[in-house]
Amino acid sequence: MSDQALIVAELKRALRERGLTYAAVASKLGLSVASIKRLFSTGDFSLARVDQICELMGTGLRELLEQAEERAAPSNPLTLAQEQELVSDPKLLFLTWLVVNRTSFEDIVRLYRFTDREALGYLIRLDRLKVIELQPANRVRLLVSRRFTWRPGGPVQRYIHDKLLREFLASHFTGPQEEFFFHGGQVSSAVLSRLQRVLQNAARECAEVIEADRAAPDDGRGVAYVLALRPWNFSGFAQYDR
Repeated sequence: MSDQALIVAELKRALRERGLTYAAVASKLGLSVASIKRLFSTGDFSLARVDQICELMGTGLRELLEQAEERAAPSNPLTLAQEQELVSDPKLLFLTWLVVNRTSFEDIVRLYRFTDREALGYLIRLDRLKVIELQPANRVRLLVSRRFTWRPGGPVQRYIHDKLLREFLASHFTGPQEEFFFHGGQVSSAVLSRLQRVLQNAARECAEVIEADRAAPDDGRGVAYVLALRPWNFSGFAQYDR
């Protein structure tokens, strides 16, 4: 896909995500809805018009380009060696999570127990690991898509299973902002594959919702969600198998 097509696709996605119609864009640009549809169809946007649409969405051209670049990046998992180094230092793993979620260097130091020197040292390690590219003024460019997945059964996934999930699932999920659903049934192989696609789409949608949330860090709060599916029968019922 060309750079122009990537930008147009990102504009469409961002408008849809914010509930903005072509009519809203037409009003902002002083054009007819038909003209806006033609612009999106041909991709013949001037930088000035892209800037106007970004202003309408409350975002910037730089951010739009970064998001388009991230979506175009492959979502391959990290290598085994990369993951092993991440889990060898829990603080490095935590900083990686912050960076993947676009926490700025200033907020890492301000909101968490990192000194400037310590945070920079971890960023340098991530740069050497080819997880990020460290840029001037301690800005970070991700070298992996934010949609990447941890290696199945790999070091990070085992760390999550052994430490994070045990604590996360210990809750009864009875709070006003908590949800817990558990359901199962007998399904065909075709339906199992369909359920996999549904969960994958749900995971992408959740990631996009989080990505679109530009609340200031002071207003933010930690959150976690789990989407899981596997062929499974409760071991306690195994005695009843024929």
